Order: sequence, then C-alpha cells, then structure tokens
Amino acid sequence: MSSLSDNQVSVYEEPVVERIRKFIKIEALFNKIIYFKDKEDRNESFVALQLLCELYELLSRSDIKSELIREIEGQNVYFKKIQEMPETDADKLNSVLEKQDVLLNLLHNVKSNHLDFLSQDILFKTILKNHRSPVQPASIDFWLSRDTTWKTNNLNLWLEPLLFIKKSIDFILELIRKSGNFKDKLAERGFYIKKLNPQKNILLVRIILTADLYYYPQVSVGKQRLNIMFMTKDENNNLIQYQEDVQFILTTCAL
Repeated sequence: MSSLSDNQVSVYEEPVVERIRKFIKIEALFNKIIYFKDKEDRNESFVALQLLCELYELLSRSDIKSELIREIEGQNVYFKKIQEMPETDADKLNSVLEKQDVLLNLLHNVKSNHLDFLSQDILFKTILKNHRSPVQPASIDFWLSRDTTWKTNNLNLWLEPLLFIKKSIDFILELIRKSGNFKDKLAERGFYIKKLNPQKNILLVRIILTADLYYYPQVSVGKQRLNIMFMTKDENNNLIQYQEDVQFILTTCAL
C-alpha cells in the first residue's frame, strides 16, 4: 500500500490532544473559505461567508496568537534538542529553525486586538449577528446580490488580517504530519489495537486507506493505547463493525 499515489487514497486523522484538533479545524475552515470565495455561484458565495463567520466565532473564543506562539516555541525546543544528533540532516533542521524564528517574530508583532478589524466592520458585524437566522436577513441578501469581484474583494479584505494564523497553522501541522513514519498494518476482522509509549509526545494519528473501499476507521486514542475499529453499513444504513481483515497504513506523529 505504501506505493499508492495521493489520488488513490483516503487519509483519516485523529488528534490526540485538543489543541491539535482545534488547529486542524481552523486549517479546514481556511481551506474551504479560500476554495469558495472566488466562486460565481450565489450559493457558493454564501458558503464562504458562513465559513468566515464560523472561523471568526472560533477565533474569538480564545487567544489564538498565544496558542500559536506556545506551540511553535515548543516545537523549536524539540528541534534544538535533536540538533546535535549525528543522524540529523543539518540543512533541513536549520531551515525549520529559521522558519520558526520568522513565524515567532511575525506572531510577536501581531497586536492582541487583531480581531477588532472584523468586529468593528459594521457590515461584517451585521452579517455575523444574523448568519444563523432561519430566514435570510436583508444584510446577507444585499451582500450576495453584489457582483463576484466585489464579493471576492470583500472576503479578501476580511481574511487578510487573519492570514498570519493560516501561515502559522500550516507550518505547525506540516511538521507534525511529517514527524511520523508510514507503517503497513493489518486489522484482523476489522479491529486493531496498539500499545503506545506514554513517554512519547504523540499528537496525531493518521490512517491511510485505498480510496475505493466501503469502510472507515473509528479511532480511540489515549496516551497508552490506540484502538481502531473499521466500520461499514448494513442494508438498513446501520453502522456495524467490518468483519474482514483490513490492510492500512498507520502513522503516529510525535514531536
């Protein structure tokens, strides 16, 4: 399975810690907004607007700047510890450390009130207040009635002060995802269990399956054990455990 190309596989990710789950959620919101924001279709423009409101609500509930600084500083400590190991690729490691320094400088220079740009924008504030309304309010109808260029420019304007978050999270998650080794595994009768080393700082579990299969992994993971049960559906759309052996690729990502 290790030789499969990207378009032949499905990748499932299960965060072990909540901050990584949050980063992956933010990553997904950014990616969806960027995908939909240039679309001409009115419904797709509405999706981009809804996603931006959801992103703002998520970011406004915590101090994302401090969380990103702590995460990058923690990763920086890890990479500096392995700097002296003889098997370390010095060029790659120095590149990572340099990028971390650049991001930390960027984050430290971001003002703590970086969301005020949105919260003080009257149009965005009005849309945010009403975007969950069961009856679409006039403010959203007005926004959707503008031409594609106007809407795209407006979304870009609202996104711009948040792009430091995307840049930081993309880098953090890239390092985490690349930290693990791919290993071919077998789930006998659809079930796999693995003991984990509690001394390792496992942050993310990744499971790769061929894309044409009719089952998916249900993952339970803690500091000491990983359980994977592959699920499928019966003719009544009930979810049941898959009863055949399953080959898959497992990566446990730790820093």
